[in-house]
Amino acid sequence: MNWLKIFTLSLFSDTHAKASINRGFANILLTSVLAVLFLFLGIFAGKTLTFFAYYGGAEDFREFAYNAFIGSEKAAPITVKIKDGKADITSSGGDVLINTFVNESDKNVYEVNGYHFIADSRNVSSVYDDFEAYCVKNGTSEKISYEDYLKLNESEKQTYRFAVCYTGKQKQITDTDAAEYKNYLITLNDEAINSKLKELEDKKQELSAESYNGSVYELYVNSYYPDISYAIGERVPTLRGYYYGLTLKSEGKYFCLFGDMATASFESYSFGVISFGGLYNDDNGLIISDGDKNASAAVDKFIKNLYYGTLPMLFLMEMLSGIYAIVVIELIIAGCMLLCYALGKLKKKELCGTFGKCVKLVASYVHTGAFVSAVAAICLGFVLTGNLLAIVSYTVFAVILIVRTLVLVLRDGKRESAVSDDGADGAKGFRTDLI
Repeated sequence: MNWLKIFTLSLFSDTHAKASINRGFANILLTSVLAVLFLFLGIFAGKTLTFFAYYGGAEDFREFAYNAFIGSEKAAPITVKIKDGKADITSSGGDVLINTFVNESDKNVYEVNGYHFIADSRNVSSVYDDFEAYCVKNGTSEKISYEDYLKLNESEKQTYRFAVCYTGKQKQITDTDAAEYKNYLITLNDEAINSKLKELEDKKQELSAESYNGSVYELYVNSYYPDISYAIGERVPTLRGYYYGLTLKSEGKYFCLFGDMATASFESYSFGVISFGGLYNDDNGLIISDGDKNASAAVDKFIKNLYYGTLPMLFLMEMLSGIYAIVVIELIIAGCMLLCYALGKLKKKELCGTFGKCVKLVASYVHTGAFVSAVAAICLGFVLTGNLLAIVSYTVFAVILIVRTLVLVLRDGKRESAVSDDGADGAKGFRTDLI
């Protein structure tokens, strides 16, 4: 029970903090791990669980969404049927392909409050875009075709940069096309390419014609346009890249429904722009019938479920980048330990006379400080977003540790002064705890 008091109350009690000096070093590891865990979970919760507040404050976006999914005088409502995690997007029972960025009639029907709407039932991440490649002369807007670029000498090539223009049209790859691409690859006499071609040929019987042709096409594109991944951020131009480029022109105001996922961005009162992507669940379709009194609530639920359904994936992504959080948190802890040691040397205090004592002192309350900071992160999530929330949360944690360390060391110095000036009785009645 005494260990539990020391473990939980050291942030608030000088007596319990000083008692930690007599404890083993295992506490240091435990409290450091808990500090990372508490802050990581607090920041993640602050970034994600507050989405309902952001959405509730986005009246313009909700009005836009209601127009699309509930319908209006201009158009029938959009229906989203989900099966095996894939969306079938229709209107009045027929397939739709909506793009308010490029289609004026779609814009007149679905663009509300400046928000753009895209609906495409295809799995756009695996549909190739029939792109056009060209090169731009550095420092100018002068363009030449990629074929003309290949005719230049090496020194002239250095004055150009590679670029891609998405067309938004699906690239159809026939058996004849695949044969031409394969013949080109063979002429390169490249050992790595020949090895990949052999692997494809060995698996050809297991692949569909579409899959085989697509694999040959990807190998061709990456060989013929070696700079393409650097230029566009994907191995081969797809419709996903095309649509992504369009959304960059929307000033953060769009809603995209694709066959495999959805993505959206909206403005929410004082929070600024909120962007998110979501996967589909089979129980999260959206079908609005005429006269449905709960239509607005159904749309709200659909959008919120799109977001909250991806929390496990978001959590894994945060964990993959969690090394940054660990480094920052441990640096803050180490900094406070050094601060404690420096104060001890400056004030010549026995309490923190050695670095080992300082480590145990600070470690006794880092987990509690992290817990308080995690609670603060969740609360701050209602007013801050993204990396700013993380930065402020780390700052709160650092301030808590610094203030606690200063209070502990400096107040211990006052006690020693009181004892030296008035003797043992002079310290009688002096309160040694914060609680």
